[in-house]
Amino acid sequence: MRHHVANQGTVYPVLHHLLDSVHQGVTVFDADLRLVIANNTALGMLGIPDEMLAGMPTMEDLFRFNAERGDYGPGDREQQVRSRLELAAQRQAHDFERTRPDGTVLRVQGTPMEDGGFVTIYSDITELRRQERDLADARDRLEERLEARTAELRKGHDMLVNAVNAVRDGLVIVGCDGRIVLANETFERLFPYREDFGRQDAEILPVLSRYGPAGLVEALEGLDQDPEIPSEFRFGQAVWYRVSCRPTGDDGTVTYKFTDITTFKKQHRTLQRHTDKLVKMLRHEQEINEMQREFVSMASHEFRTPLAIIDSNAQRLLRRLQAALARGDGQPLDPGILVERLGHIRESVERMQYLINRFLRFSKGESGALEIEPVDTLLHALVEAVCTRHTQVCTTHQIDVDLSGLPETSRIDASLIEQSLDNIVSNAIKYSPGGGPIKVRGGANGRHAVISVTDRGVGIPTSEIPKICNRYYRATTASGIAGTGIGLHMANMIVTEHGGKLVVSSTVGNGTTVEVHLPDPRNEMALSSSSKAAS
Repeated sequence: MRHHVANQGTVYPVLHHLLDSVHQGVTVFDADLRLVIANNTALGMLGIPDEMLAGMPTMEDLFRFNAERGDYGPGDREQQVRSRLELAAQRQAHDFERTRPDGTVLRVQGTPMEDGGFVTIYSDITELRRQERDLADARDRLEERLEARTAELRKGHDMLVNAVNAVRDGLVIVGCDGRIVLANETFERLFPYREDFGRQDAEILPVLSRYGPAGLVEALEGLDQDPEIPSEFRFGQAVWYRVSCRPTGDDGTVTYKFTDITTFKKQHRTLQRHTDKLVKMLRHEQEINEMQREFVSMASHEFRTPLAIIDSNAQRLLRRLQAALARGDGQPLDPGILVERLGHIRESVERMQYLINRFLRFSKGESGALEIEPVDTLLHALVEAVCTRHTQVCTTHQIDVDLSGLPETSRIDASLIEQSLDNIVSNAIKYSPGGGPIKVRGGANGRHAVISVTDRGVGIPTSEIPKICNRYYRATTASGIAGTGIGLHMANMIVTEHGGKLVVSSTVGNGTTVEVHLPDPRNEMALSSSSKAAS
């Protein structure tokens, strides 16, 4: 990888790491508009050759270079350079898109610095714009298809209405005296009244009562009063009709229409099934979104400790380097100190990588359960390492450690248990804003190895202790102290997956004790030996 950074004496490994980690191009110009920082991504996006970086090129040099190779399109090159320099001289933030000759689309976001310089971020949005064009094209095609389909449906609907009115609908015209004036063939198939009543002008009510389903006569009487009342009836086992009416003339004549809605009923049931399915899918999608949100919250919480260690060691290296430079005696830093501090940074980076992989696996599991990988672990060393890390990072609290009663080894997932203890010790420090000692004790209790962390902080109300391990729950005494309610929940989940438990006791104003109970391997071996002897 290559970066261009002015004043090489100020470059540290952390800066290179950050520049390598950024997926966007970054350039920094000083108050004289000279390029002092450009990461590899920016150099690649802008196509800046190495030979241009040797003499700290100015913004004008870069503008002229771009103009001469045609990045700004046709026109007077000098005018193109001048216009851009005039905009830069205004020292105003800007956000625009620029299309390079090769078709690459860059989003350019410039922010002025207080000292007169400029920080510019370049984002390659070529694929995003392509996707937007494809989406727009797809939307246009879909709209065309929908319009065509809508026109077809409208035409089919008109034809269907005409056909139903002409053939399928049962039509009967009833005079003001309640006798049938005219009936079509469909109505007569539904109500074969001629077989029994033998004449055209039979009374409508006896016909409907004899051949129609229960409640039909009452429905027609209701329609006379309010034609908008919906009335649907099943004839036989599978055929549905909707009954409607409207006045035919001013003499009291009324036309009743029996419309076959069997297909509509089937479609309605199908639509209802599809709707139910869509609702289930939507709920599932919401559950997935909630899982992703929880995953991000847990991941961000667990990265704080290794990031704090990296920052602490980097600051100590920086202070020692600044002291050496201030002395001016040319004496290099102690290699042992460099190895130690860089080793801490490297361990924290590896731990973050491990956490990322574990969280990704956790987020993919539909059951939401953690996968533990237990191995024989030096439990003493693990607890001491956690306390040592926090001692190095925290300068406001003293961590008092006594592990004399703790088993030397245990079969656990070392990284997850370490993560749990990190959360618990971190909470003890955070919720003890007034300082004071943090006591870490190790012992055994029955069948369990017990690691307890005691602080003298704000404490937890007794009524809230049963809920303190719930996801996102924070005690009322934590008001004003930054937190997410994730750490203790995550620790409890990890310990529970190991077959252990988390025990919390607390008094408001006098502090909190959190005990981690893990199966004691000595008792497990004793039980195993007893079982073998008995057999």
